[in-house]
Amino acid sequence: MSHCSVHKPLADERRAEQLKRAHKQYNKRRDESDEFYKTTRWTRFRVYYLRLHPLCVECTKHDRVTAAVILDHIKPYKTHPELGLDWHNVRPLCRPCHNRIGERVGLTGEGEGQK
Repeated sequence: MSHCSVHKPLADERRAEQLKRAHKQYNKRRDESDEFYKTTRWTRFRVYYLRLHPLCVECTKHDRVTAAVILDHIKPYKTHPELGLDWHNVRPLCRPCHNRIGERVGLTGEGEGQK
């Protein structure tokens, strides 16, 4: 839905508030295992790995060159915390590929399968 120039700022403000509430509710439901992603060890590991592997591996398979912005666990950290910093259990992905893979394995969306 598009709005006229008079009502667009108001609609944008309402949408921003809706997103803020949605993010707040989502963050309340996140697992304790997500604390791992705030640790210095993970942050340094992620930065180092993405520096060495800057391209999305899924896009590369399809002859596309896209910068990786997410370091994704192949076996989820929630179920395999011992592999959290395992070099062979991560892959660099762009955001669209990460979301597509998450949908395919049931880790996005509402409810129990949420990542």
